[in-house]
Amino acid sequence: MKSVLTMAVAGTTLAGLATLVALAVLVLFVIPGGLGILTIEFGRVRRWLRRARAFLLRTSAETQQEITSI
Repeated sequence: MKSVLTMAVAGTTLAGLATLVALAVLVLFVIPGGLGILTIEFGRVRRWLRRARAFLLRTSAETQQEITSI
């Protein structure tokens, strides 16, 4: 009975360690991939914000011209 319990605990511990190693290796691929996706998205957002700012400034200038011409 004692040897069965010992084997169960050892097997569980070994399975836990194997899981930790597998996840650690997986992280080596997931983190750079996630950072790459964020880089792409931040570039896209930066372009969108520049376009939005230009649009708002252009609209604001047009509105100011309309107000002064009235």
